[in-house]
Amino acid sequence: VAARVEAMLRCRDVTFHAYYCVQLFDSIGFELYAKDLQEVKGPYGLGIYCTLDLQRAQDMGKTVLLAEFKANTAERGVPGISDLLFSSSGENWRERGYAGVVYSPTELCIRVECIRVLYRREWPGAISWPALKRIVDAMQDPPLALDSDFAQSDTAWAKAMERLKSYGDSQVSNTKEQLGPAWQTHSDSAGGPSCAIS
Repeated sequence: VAARVEAMLRCRDVTFHAYYCVQLFDSIGFELYAKDLQEVKGPYGLGIYCTLDLQRAQDMGKTVLLAEFKANTAERGVPGISDLLFSSSGENWRERGYAGVVYSPTELCIRVECIRVLYRREWPGAISWPALKRIVDAMQDPPLALDSDFAQSDTAWAKAMERLKSYGDSQVSNTKEQLGPAWQTHSDSAGGPSCAIS
């Protein structure tokens, strides 16, 4: 029997990124809202199941979304939730007040209210500058700025989509570099004290 691994990660004001896979109709646009997501009951409880592994996300055969999230939800009107639980069992993480559970180096389950920004990784559909502006404006550290001087052409749209996708992949990779080693440290020590990322 494997040892139960459990530790807490204090996240303060850290922004994380992950892939979320879901079956979407083509009629649903580029911009999506976390409030429209339905948490699912999975092996680690109710939540939004995400991955930090692009290949795994693509292999699911669903639409791959990029999600920007913060474990600290106080600014969104949900006080008291600011930590991620590292746990091989994931038992009662919601009831214990955690924002999410990291249950392997690349897999996690989070509360829907932690998601700040959600958009399609790839979008071959119609151009929607207003939707792109809302997404960019909501991001913690957007990869581009859309102001009144920004040329809104088909070419500019294609470049913006590629930049957004590249940025999202890079940010997920950064999250993986933060959470993966932290998971491994706690896995190797079979628990231990909490740690902080600031």
